[in-house]
Amino acid sequence: MNLSPIHYLKLMKERIGDQNFRFLIRFIIALVLIIAIETAIFHIIMLREGQEHSLFSGLYWTLVTMSTLGYGDINFTTDLGRLFSLLVLLSGMIFLLILLPFTIIEFIYEPLRKAQSVARAPRSLSREYSDHVVLTDYDEVTHNLIIRLKQYHYDYVIIIQDLELALRLHDQGFNVMVGALDDPSTYERARVNQA
Repeated sequence: MNLSPIHYLKLMKERIGDQNFRFLIRFIIALVLIIAIETAIFHIIMLREGQEHSLFSGLYWTLVTMSTLGYGDINFTTDLGRLFSLLVLLSGMIFLLILLPFTIIEFIYEPLRKAQSVARAPRSLSREYSDHVVLTDYDEVTHNLIIRLKQYHYDYVIIIQDLELALRLHDQGFNVMVGALDDPSTYERARVNQA
């Protein structure tokens, strides 16, 4: 399926959350503004030094300097230009090498990972479940009870409030369901009236 940029942005906003999406957009706008301002200042200082470069060359120099590549094919000859180069280098280190990876991890990767974890954890039992045992805790006694239930071919489900514990038990092959123990709808989703 081919998504348009608008549909892709809406899907991304839905997955990472409203607040994270707004922060990401603000970060991108700030980065683009800094790049544009530094490119404009590059052209002003170059003209003062008697050098003329195309708009693309200024953008190229700004991105190369910000990313710390620094090919050296376009150089300033005055101390003002060299000082400006240092400022562009520092802004690039802060934005591209520190803030950008942090932003991607914190506001894109982590929310997507959490959304995948939440989607992986069962929230209700299928309609086929009946004559099953509903358990509300997992400890040594529950573990031994589950062994007996399996031995006598009884279905069971463990309702777990903690998502991480539920995922760990689910990965170990236990029948678990995530839900609040004090919420009646949790027990409805666990089909307690058919248990």
